[in-house]
Amino acid sequence: MSSPYTDAAPASLRAILGEHLASVLVVACALVVLGVVVSGKGDDRRLHTDSRIERYLSLDGVDWSMPLHRELFRDSYRAINADREQVVDSVMGSIQDALQAEMADPARKLGGEKKSLSWKVLGELVPMYLGFLVVFLVVLVLTYAAARAIAVWKFIVWKQGRASPFRQFLRGCETLGFVRGMMRLDLLGKALLHGVVSFLLFSPAYVIAYSLRTRLDTENVLFLVLLAVVSNGVLVHYAHRLFTLLVSESRKGYVDSALVKGVRGEYRWDVNNGISPFVILRPLLRSQGHVFREIYRNARLQFIPSTKEHVTFIVTGLVIIEMALNIKGHLCYALLQHILFKEFDIAIAIVLLIFVAVKLVEAGVDVWHYRELRKYDNAG
Repeated sequence: MSSPYTDAAPASLRAILGEHLASVLVVACALVVLGVVVSGKGDDRRLHTDSRIERYLSLDGVDWSMPLHRELFRDSYRAINADREQVVDSVMGSIQDALQAEMADPARKLGGEKKSLSWKVLGELVPMYLGFLVVFLVVLVLTYAAARAIAVWKFIVWKQGRASPFRQFLRGCETLGFVRGMMRLDLLGKALLHGVVSFLLFSPAYVIAYSLRTRLDTENVLFLVLLAVVSNGVLVHYAHRLFTLLVSESRKGYVDSALVKGVRGEYRWDVNNGISPFVILRPLLRSQGHVFREIYRNARLQFIPSTKEHVTFIVTGLVIIEMALNIKGHLCYALLQHILFKEFDIAIAIVLLIFVAVKLVEAGVDVWHYRELRKYDNAG
């Protein structure tokens, strides 16, 4: 059966990839210019030191950690400048702040020397970037598979006419009475469980990460992947998009025509001409001879481009989760560290690498969609 969405000829594959390449080049040029502007601008605290205490910090023989030296300086400053006690306190406070800022400078710590973008730094980023790509792709695949399974299951349950546990509980209260309806603890428990799961799926990733840091070993890749899949509402929104498309397709005229021609259209699990439960995991493979196969194929053709909309949400959530979990050795943890140390040229390079990863995935989705359209063209 040909698709009703192939009337307009799709753009050539070369043009599609050219658009992605052009966007990468434009963003890369903008980030390179920004990196050149901010390179070399570090956290040099002496440049921002109050000019009136600049000369005092370089006095020979003065150890500012010794109370005696501080009191001698206070008496000498008061006698020479004849200032009020408030002015002397202000000068001493400025000196103390400057000394604390200097001691907090990461460049004074072992291994904390200020870095700039170089081939050595890029060599350190490559393994972290490859690890980020692997995690990113795994999260994408798992999110797509889970959203597809949820959407298909929800669609079949909807076709079977089954209500949600909460609606069944309300109906029980209406038909059996409030007291007897409240005794249906099984339905009430399912409704509460459904609400808890929904709350978890819509919770921001960083909230879950911070709440679990003291209870679980969160510094591992498996927890990172699981949190990226189930949080931020991406999975629910993803599944609802496909479910809506399935419902819309099921109301098209070609479905009625197929049913008239004898194609199976029963959605119950427990009948001979019904649908297999394994269709939830393998929609196309396990729906042979059923009208759901064509419904799913046409819905998926519209669903594939929407995958690009979720790529940005997923990568953003992944960046936030890695920062929240503080998983050392990961790309986004390194990004946070370079931002805190004001090594902006390295941070910009990491942002560019993440952007390239997003564009590679979007280009892959466009190629996938293009090939699916060509299959329908050939079938027609």
